[in-house]
Amino acid sequence: MTRSSRTRPRDAVETETTVDPPTDPGGTAPMVDPPTNARADGRPVVSETEPIPDPATDLALLRRFEPVVRYTRGEQFFPAPVDGYLARSDLLVGRSERDRRVLLPLGDVSTDVLDDHAAPPGENLYLRLVQDPFDSLELARWQMRRERDRFKAPGRLARVGLFARLVDAGFTVSLLLRGTVPGGTAAAAQVKYAESVRHDPRVLYHARAVRRNGWIVLHYLFFYFMNDYRSTFGGANDHEADWEQVFVYLDDAPDGPRPVWIAAAAHDYTGDDLRRRWDDPDLVLQGEHPVIFAGGGSHASYFEQGEYLTQLPLPFARGARGALDALRTFWRDTLNQPDPGDLAQRIEGALSVPFIDYARGDGKVVGPDGDLAWDVQLIDDDVPWVDGYRGLFGLDTFDRFAGERAPAGPKYTRAGTVRQSWNDPLGFAGLDKVAPPSRQPDHLQARIAGLVDELAATDTAITDLTQRLPGIELEVRALGVDGAFARQHEERATELASTERELAASRAHRADVSDAIGASRRELARLEAGDAGDPQAHLHHVMRPVPPEHTRYGILVELWSAVSVSIMLLLIVGLIWFDLMPWWGALLIGVLGYALIEAALRRRFTQFVLRGTLLLAIFGAAVLVWEFRLEAVLVGIVGVAVLIFSDNVREVIRR
Repeated sequence: MTRSSRTRPRDAVETETTVDPPTDPGGTAPMVDPPTNARADGRPVVSETEPIPDPATDLALLRRFEPVVRYTRGEQFFPAPVDGYLARSDLLVGRSERDRRVLLPLGDVSTDVLDDHAAPPGENLYLRLVQDPFDSLELARWQMRRERDRFKAPGRLARVGLFARLVDAGFTVSLLLRGTVPGGTAAAAQVKYAESVRHDPRVLYHARAVRRNGWIVLHYLFFYFMNDYRSTFGGANDHEADWEQVFVYLDDAPDGPRPVWIAAAAHDYTGDDLRRRWDDPDLVLQGEHPVIFAGGGSHASYFEQGEYLTQLPLPFARGARGALDALRTFWRDTLNQPDPGDLAQRIEGALSVPFIDYARGDGKVVGPDGDLAWDVQLIDDDVPWVDGYRGLFGLDTFDRFAGERAPAGPKYTRAGTVRQSWNDPLGFAGLDKVAPPSRQPDHLQARIAGLVDELAATDTAITDLTQRLPGIELEVRALGVDGAFARQHEERATELASTERELAASRAHRADVSDAIGASRRELARLEAGDAGDPQAHLHHVMRPVPPEHTRYGILVELWSAVSVSIMLLLIVGLIWFDLMPWWGALLIGVLGYALIEAALRRRFTQFVLRGTLLLAIFGAAVLVWEFRLEAVLVGIVGVAVLIFSDNVREVIRR
């Protein structure tokens, strides 16, 4: 569907834009209206809608703090200009893979016309990079080419347990039932990417700067021709095109911008967990340039070098933390067994989806002093293809789980709504609630002043209640003398009790406010002394790579990990099929056999037997208690009676 004009609809949500300031008629200098309000130092007050003053200044800041991105060996796609991708794509629209049509054929797609098209109601608009995926012969020939930088890694299934391997098996089956990127697509995309690089060798990030609430947000966006996480690195998904982003948050301080935070998008992390403070010991800096480790194929951004195991969020584990901690104490202190550690965290690890994001940083380095240097292209809401195109930037597989669908552009989600990262870059990283360091003392002083006023108001209320309360009590006493005043007595007694509670609550509130004032003043003193506090205090879930010693396995362990689920399932089916035992017995034999072989291969057989014996003993004791529950209750009552008797007798004797 083609739009009727080149005028693009503006989204109702207000966003900051990078705008070239108007020039004077001679074109020699920018013409900027004087600020309507200013601070004492003459600098304008930053507001929610403060415009960006000078693109040249923004470009200098973007260059000054641009990230250094370290890739994993075997990476085939690096950040590229959008133009080269569009020149090798066609534009389609449709409701499904069977019902789709080409709007713009290969060779007619460009940034100049992309925003002219929109999807009709009920249909999806998307680009397609690979029109003809490689067949088996072409794929084999591509894989055997000499210049290919090969990726190697230990078996990922060796890092997880049975449940996670079953989840992996279920995921593999799901690929047969949902929309996926056709095989050979990643290889064909790499050939197209290599052709684009020959015509335009730039390694480029798109970027913008946003000013809001005293922050300068440097927004770096990296566009890749392909996400080949599944086909090249054994990950969760493939999809055409990939947008990744990094944010650097500068304090727009009176003495000049200073970096405070960096945020990077990664799998399943949101808000506060996306960002690290500039002085975080885990953040690697190269001069003023933060170092980012990109996941192989997925291009997800990490602050630490290593390999990351994806984790499932488990609400029940968090809700059961108290019970799990009690179980840990019983196991460790009562049974004198080795400390199992944080059981909730161990359960999350046991139920982890066995996909590894390889952010090894042992491949090409892009950025200052790296193998490749950055080029930059400024974008904002006034760039037509950024603002006007709401379709996908690659093949729409119509995958109901969205994992294999291409992403939308830098501004929009797949649903066509504005991304929070674009519209609200502060809230995206949980920084709406955080003031820039240069403004924190002012904010805290204002808060302290408000608390002092609140304390004075509370003192006034306490004085009033203290003066009123004795009179009410005397009135209640007087009304209680004569039964004729029963109604009034009950009402005044209720008022007396209510006033007592109000006075107690006011005094408790006064203590809380007083504590808050004291704590705030101490925090103010720390801020004025330059102490910013713990750089990781804001983190709820810290992204950590798997320790290297946990990724070293023998060939037998890796082989067993790859085939164990299939063998166990075949064994269970065979026992049931040939009617050798009931289903529950077959299930028990299958799981028990798996556990025994797993323990033996990992040299934990003795530990497995000892712990199994202990668990059987606990289970046997529980069965005995249940079978003789009446006798157990009676014995317990007798024990309590003896305890009470002996305690009371000792008390009498002591007298």
